[in-house]
Amino acid sequence: MSSIAQTQTEPVEPMSQQEFVGAQLRALRAARRLSLGDVARETGISASFLSLVENGRSDITIGRLTRLVDYYGISITDLLPAPGGRDPDVVRADETRQLHSPEEGTTIFLLSSGTDRTMLPMLLELSPGASLAESGHHAGEEFVHVLEGRLLLEVDAAPPHELGPGDSAYYASDRPHMFRNASADEPLRLICIDSPPPI
Repeated sequence: MSSIAQTQTEPVEPMSQQEFVGAQLRALRAARRLSLGDVARETGISASFLSLVENGRSDITIGRLTRLVDYYGISITDLLPAPGGRDPDVVRADETRQLHSPEEGTTIFLLSSGTDRTMLPMLLELSPGASLAESGHHAGEEFVHVLEGRLLLEVDAAPPHELGPGDSAYYASDRPHMFRNASADEPLRLICIDSPPPI
């Protein structure tokens, strides 16, 4: 009897972000009665890697996660714990949801509670020398503003632009674009706003 009571009062360890995202992806796939092979064929991501991600045993790059989001026809916020809806949409510093990719050295902080609005504002942090693993391209327009560090912005086949603190860029986001931290020593922080939300 005492062992049962002890089990009931033991605190449940919260899921890490990696485990939570994996569980959400696994539930999505199961609800649609898809095999790992089905998803692998459609997204170009190997079934063995998808299995590791779904079981919370591997990190996933933002680019690959975006491919899965596109494939399932969902929003990236559907993969994160949901905040309570409110208006105005005030997001406190300690409530900001984030996607962290250690492999890329990148963290994306979502600055609104959802993607059901006209814009998707984000704060991106890139470690020294880090870059996104894949180019982005989606319908609409994108605005970036550098807060700290040096951003190497590559848009389509145009020569790269190096932006420093206070610099901004605005471009059609259906052109392939890539963010790189131009510094091997300093972190990079920038605001990025997509309209409409691509994810």
